Amino acid sequence: MKKVKINKKAKSSELDYYFGKPRLEMTGNECLVDGLKSIIEYSDTRIAVSLGSQTIVFNGFDLRINSFTREGAIIEGNIAYMEFLS
Repeated sequence: MKKVKINKKAKSSELDYYFGKPRLEMTGNECLVDGLKSIIEYSDTRIAVSLGSQTIVFNGFDLRINSFTREGAIIEGNIAYMEFLS
């Protein structure tokens, strides 16, 4: 029987690296926000969300939250710019 050496320092996947950490994913006119703790401000021109130690403010027009779950939210609309506050 041949012994197989197990590499204990095996490279972890990208998903392991981000597990449990806030994540943003922009596609077109929407932004997926994972790791959302709470919504601080909500209007059609400004949405502010808390990620715990950081706040992200979405500025633009026709903004709305399309989906909201325990894990995160999808913010849609014409996002002009985002502010990252700590």
